Amino acid sequence: MESSSAYQSLNPESTGTSLIYFRPPVIEDLDRVHSLEATSYPVDEAATYEKLKFRIESACNVFLLAIDSGSDQIIGFTCGTCTSAPTLTHESMSTHDPDGKLLCIHSVVVAHEHRRKGLASRMLKAYIAYVQGTTPDLAEIRLISKEQLVKLYQGVGFKLIGPSDVVHGADKWFELAYSLQQE
Repeated sequence: MESSSAYQSLNPESTGTSLIYFRPPVIEDLDRVHSLEATSYPVDEAATYEKLKFRIESACNVFLLAIDSGSDQIIGFTCGTCTSAPTLTHESMSTHDPDGKLLCIHSVVVAHEHRRKGLASRMLKAYIAYVQGTTPDLAEIRLISKEQLVKLYQGVGFKLIGPSDVVHGADKWFELAYSLQQE
């Protein structure tokens, strides 16, 4: 876990009395990541333990944890997979193509006690910088969002495309895109 100390010195973020730092996951983080996912999404939307394990093992270059330096506990994460498909579909979001130019964000999770403090925005900004460094051939990042979170993503630079064709759970989703060509 030497890499975690390297990331700590690169990306500290202040949240009151402790610092937040970001690092990629290791398989030992899976239980905590799954617990956060399961408590953050309805059962019909949450990623399974197996899917999160796959993402840690196969797509850790597009998976980033937020760590509270005071407790050294995972308090949030953003993860995705890459695809060569031109748009988000259930199929394009179900696999990982390491050479894909489109990054599909699956989860943006903040522990309940850390919500509404700006952590999701800081985490997404750190995530965008991280994936640009780990996956430099990416052209675009896309995600699907519930209506009440669209403004959060727009505040970080995502553009609303419109209602998503992806059906995932009972709620309606909206698709947003972040062009890496603009940088």
